[in-house]
Amino acid sequence: MTLMSRENNFFARQARARKNRRLQVLLFAAAVSAIIAAATAALRLVWLVFLQFHTTTTFDPSAQAWKSTSSGMKFFDPAFFLFTGLLVVIVILGASIYKTYLLQGGGAAVAEMFGCRKIKADTDDPNERRLLNVVEEMSIASGIPVPLVYVMDSEHNINAFAAGHTLFDAAVTVTRGALDKLNRDELQGVIAHEFSHILNGDARLNLQMIGILFGILFLGIAGRKLLSTGKASSRAVIPQVVAGVLLVVIGYGGSFLGRLIQRAITRQQELLADATSVQFTRNPPGLAGALKKIGGSTFGALIISPAAAQAGHLFFAESQPASWLGFLATHPPLAERIRLLEPSFDGTFPIMKTEQQIPPAKYTTPYRLVVPSVVSGVALISAATADVVNQVGNPGPEHLAEGQAILNSLPADIRESIKSPVGAASVIYALLMENDNELRAAQTNTLRRSLTVQNQTEQIVKLHRDLSGLRPQHRLPLIELAMPSLSGLTGLEKRNFLLILRALTNADARITLFELSVLWLLSVYLRTEPGPSSNINLSSFGQLGLAASILLAALANTGSKGNPAGAEAAFRAGVARIPELAARKPEFRYEEDFSYNKVNNALDRLSAAPLQVKQTLIDACAHCAFADSNVTDEETDLLRIIALALECPLPPFPESTPDPGVA
Repeated sequence: MTLMSRENNFFARQARARKNRRLQVLLFAAAVSAIIAAATAALRLVWLVFLQFHTTTTFDPSAQAWKSTSSGMKFFDPAFFLFTGLLVVIVILGASIYKTYLLQGGGAAVAEMFGCRKIKADTDDPNERRLLNVVEEMSIASGIPVPLVYVMDSEHNINAFAAGHTLFDAAVTVTRGALDKLNRDELQGVIAHEFSHILNGDARLNLQMIGILFGILFLGIAGRKLLSTGKASSRAVIPQVVAGVLLVVIGYGGSFLGRLIQRAITRQQELLADATSVQFTRNPPGLAGALKKIGGSTFGALIISPAAAQAGHLFFAESQPASWLGFLATHPPLAERIRLLEPSFDGTFPIMKTEQQIPPAKYTTPYRLVVPSVVSGVALISAATADVVNQVGNPGPEHLAEGQAILNSLPADIRESIKSPVGAASVIYALLMENDNELRAAQTNTLRRSLTVQNQTEQIVKLHRDLSGLRPQHRLPLIELAMPSLSGLTGLEKRNFLLILRALTNADARITLFELSVLWLLSVYLRTEPGPSSNINLSSFGQLGLAASILLAALANTGSKGNPAGAEAAFRAGVARIPELAARKPEFRYEEDFSYNKVNNALDRLSAAPLQVKQTLIDACAHCAFADSNVTDEETDLLRIIALALECPLPPFPESTPDPGVA
């Protein structure tokens, strides 16, 4: 495999992740079947040992009678095997369901499972500040909400992982060793690798695998518990010890099967994530340098936490001790990964010890991005509307440069405000305030009636003035940057925040598609209202045609204000890209005000649609937005917000070519 041989399409990679999910279920079923056979046989043996022990040490008429029956001392008893088999299934599935329930919080729940510490936005640690900056740049460049960032303070080797059910609950975690030992280029390569897992759908798959593996490992955990609680004075100590030993043995067998499942799923994931990381940063030495430091470290990427056994597949590099069963490794060999990045690598790693200070990398000179020229104004991606779909989930170095430029262009007081929950909420309020004096006065009165924090309304008005000079395409990145801080609000504060936000948007007696989309995104992110319904099973535009028509009509009306004919032409251009919908010839009605419930329900239904439906819908939205060849900042902004709502993130549209002389 070479770096360029990977699947280059977001939807293809997502489809591969779903295929792996089906493989995961099949492997789990096979593993459970093997464990059931072993466990029932072991339990039968324990029962026979107990019966023999009990009848030879005591005179129990009932035990003697059972022993004398035809099935009493036979190894194979169909009724016994059926009962114990069902019992084992219930235990394994129950343990898996329980663990999955504990992880419903997404990436944050996994980080807490490892005892990780959330990095605060206002941290004074320079290494943590550097990490947050890298994560923010990449979030803006990839068009996704900034994930929560954690550090494993007790882990001094180099490693990292990303986990999350959706783009809205993802988290990125690094070890203290990664923070202290990697330079910025290397850290950027590792974080880009983890972002690739989020974009490729691996973060969801790997999180689900933790629940599956816990069920498989649970019998071994139960066996060790039996051995640790046995009392010498107990008459049943021998059967208990036998049961404990057998369950531990089965547990090791379950661990073996678990590693096989991890290996079958994750090896190709890691190579693909490496390739995607390089496409993102165009800096192979950065990622290769991190891998070399792991190879030269005394303990490699070892994770000492006991939880690593059930979550080894999550990590950037092999987190478990090497064994003679090398084929069980969840990750490809380091040398193989490095050679794909640097074909000339001779397999020699720099000798490093955990206690020594890491010298600067040879490639400390900032990597200069060569950004292709673009169309004046906002670029049509690759100057072609049809290419929008190919850009979904595929950020490149030009997008990273744009992300860095956007981040650096934000006023200092804005950057400072979003570091706290109240400040982040204030920035969102300011972002949705109108420029018209009369309308803004009505919104200001709404804020004064609703807010309880002293002087917060005045601060919001000042923030609005600071934001007035920013371009529309800065709005989505600002929202994404504010999201981690908003997650720090209490449940009541989250509900109040959304209620005030809705009142603010309604203060001018009209609501825009941008406001609707922001409200929907934040409601899903903060989980105060139901997001996409998990029981919606709509697979085609035959079932989703009405929702698609509502969304396309809202987008067309927004892009052609005051021009009913232009709006209808844009709507028809979008509909034409969906044959099932075009055949119905949906009616179009020009309107500048939108129904909150209609658009909200449409987004709910479409966000739960299959990948192929989302792919077609993104293409239709692009043709709708760009139908008049007069692409506005608002249209591209809306297109990106809609794409994010569908969990098909679009990178920012680069505006201009950076000065090649600027690093």
